[in-house]
Amino acid sequence: MWKFWKIELPHFQIFLKSGKFDDKVDELYNQFWDLPYSHQYELITYSKEKGVFPSVETFKKVFKVSEESVKEFFRAEHRTFRFPVVSSEGKGELVNAIIIKNLKEVITNLKQIKRHLSPIKEFLNSGFAVFFDREFAGASFQLPTVLNLYVENLPEDALFTGAVDKKGNIKSVDGIEEKKKLAKELGLRLVEPYHFNTVDEIKELLDAEIYQMPIYITKTQDRWEGEFKSFLKATGISEHYLKKLEVLIGLETKPIITGQLTGKVWEEVLREFWRRFKETEKKLHSKEEWHIAINGPSALAFALGVLFGSQKPFVFYHYQNNSYYPIVVENVRQLKERNKQLQKVRFKFEKGGKNLVVMFSFAHHDMESKVKEYISQRLENPSYLLIESESSGNISVEDMKDVAKECASLIQDIKKEQSFDEFHFFFSTPVPIAFMVGLAFGHYEEGWIYNYSGGYEPVLSISFLRKLREGRHEKAYL
Repeated sequence: MWKFWKIELPHFQIFLKSGKFDDKVDELYNQFWDLPYSHQYELITYSKEKGVFPSVETFKKVFKVSEESVKEFFRAEHRTFRFPVVSSEGKGELVNAIIIKNLKEVITNLKQIKRHLSPIKEFLNSGFAVFFDREFAGASFQLPTVLNLYVENLPEDALFTGAVDKKGNIKSVDGIEEKKKLAKELGLRLVEPYHFNTVDEIKELLDAEIYQMPIYITKTQDRWEGEFKSFLKATGISEHYLKKLEVLIGLETKPIITGQLTGKVWEEVLREFWRRFKETEKKLHSKEEWHIAINGPSALAFALGVLFGSQKPFVFYHYQNNSYYPIVVENVRQLKERNKQLQKVRFKFEKGGKNLVVMFSFAHHDMESKVKEYISQRLENPSYLLIESESSGNISVEDMKDVAKECASLIQDIKKEQSFDEFHFFFSTPVPIAFMVGLAFGHYEEGWIYNYSGGYEPVLSISFLRKLREGRHEKAYL
């Protein structure tokens, strides 16, 4: 007869995973209570992952549970998780656990903590199984256990600790500093229990159908807090909501501060925006709706639009007369649709060579002559597209989306008539229009984005933006 409890853990794991014990699984389970906790955990995990179980009668006898619970245990999905505890030596340690939910009874391999499982069962109104790979004391395992039984979308980079009563109220526990230190050493975050009152509060955030996410980009380096608060007030997103997302999911929600945009700072800002954007998408499972505002030049807004390139709905906020005005884009594809008739803009096209210079001239001053004078020193015989507003005054916020659509459509029409090697973009336009035209234009063409700061200069290449979107991080030099 095999004495499985005498086999060292590494060898036990190898025997399990190689299938050497498959024909001895009943014998293994009959010796379950003689096995170390680590071996018990490995055995249960292997059984659930590979579908290798003892007979129903053996499982019933070993765990003293009903046949109904045994069959459901065999059928139900499982989840593994980990949580921090403090050892008797005062050091933080990780405990590995595996759970199976929706059982009739509660099953565990740590009989001494079974009383702490009763509140979880009462809260869930359901039985479950949970097995641990080591012994520990206290009730701080309750919160991570109930979350793994109750919440679908738990963050991968977080550890939880806390006690829970039968109503789902969260209680503080000891050893927070040791657990924080352990989490930091592992490159993880410890979600401290005092941030949340109830388990339902956490579930509501983590299993939300949609997240309202702000992204605010500003050139203001000092005292930007007032700007940001005004922006959040316009969006209806509370600072308290953002704080909970920061703590629970690890999101960065503070503004992106550009400062003075010179040289490589342009690229650094775009890199930071893209990093934040993709990280948020990953952590929120692509369920976010963006609220965007930019306190910066139109050239930056256009580049950000090219990078954003998302099909998700968003709201862009235009700052005017000390207030933010929302521009709601529920269907991003509409920005890219062709307009058969132009009603908001007029244009002038001068056919030349394979470089197209696009001028968005929506301010009262004339930019055409300055752009032509500048670009003639860089390009030989380019084509020119000048786009202006049909209205004699400022473009109303209500018209900005339509103006952007017509600008994007016009560029597409010109491209259909003549192919170009490069596009060169110059702006005298409201920031929201630049952002939406950039989004519609996309990142597939070659070209450059120019900014005016006492004179024109190329600040970003479309190829640089494309490399960011495609995950290639080579630097694009001007």
